[in-house]
Amino acid sequence: MVPLSTIITNVRLRYESVSGGSLVRWADDDITEFINQGLETLAEATGFYERYASVPVALDRTWYDVRGFTPETVIQVTSIWSTLRNQWLEPIDPNELDIWWEKARGTPLAFFTKGIYWFGVYPASDTDGTGILQVHFRAIPSRFTHTQAVLAELPDDFTTALEDYALYEMACVDRQPKRAIQLFKSYQEREKNLADFVDHRLRNATAGRMGKFAGRMGRRFV
Repeated sequence: MVPLSTIITNVRLRYESVSGGSLVRWADDDITEFINQGLETLAEATGFYERYASVPVALDRTWYDVRGFTPETVIQVTSIWSTLRNQWLEPIDPNELDIWWEKARGTPLAFFTKGIYWFGVYPASDTDGTGILQVHFRAIPSRFTHTQAVLAELPDDFTTALEDYALYEMACVDRQPKRAIQLFKSYQEREKNLADFVDHRLRNATAGRMGKFAGRMGRRFV
């Protein structure tokens, strides 16, 4: 795990090697701010930061707002584990259900999402307080706040993306458009590589999570 202090040092060294500027021109707080902006941009674009929240099953309830169960800044709900069924709920499109689907009651076996924070289950539960939905989601990580802070969820090979982003911001402030463009292209390449890494990880996890449900995404529930 790479601490913030190392990322800051690398940014300073790379900045000095191309700009010829003073090593002390930029305060650590300024560089940290740019790194944190890059961290948030990278997380939103790639979904590398994954968390889960435990949501109690409620009687007759179809829709849930995950914001009521986690302090994290949610980007996307990705999967849900049901303690009632002891299995992963199947992701579906509610448009594939019949027109009376909202009246159905039972043990939830599928889920769908609406916007960023809302998810629904099908069918709505016919019992109250007897199970937990473990809702997995992508989120924005907390900002680096001290020099020894690390982010275990970000593989070491991809911390250079944060350096590129910080240097891009610095080049913009220095009014170096050509260098800013080069740095942002470098950042985008690293962002894409991380997104591919996360997608590969997610595909492998989904195969294990969904089990028999894999390949049944298009099933209709009637």
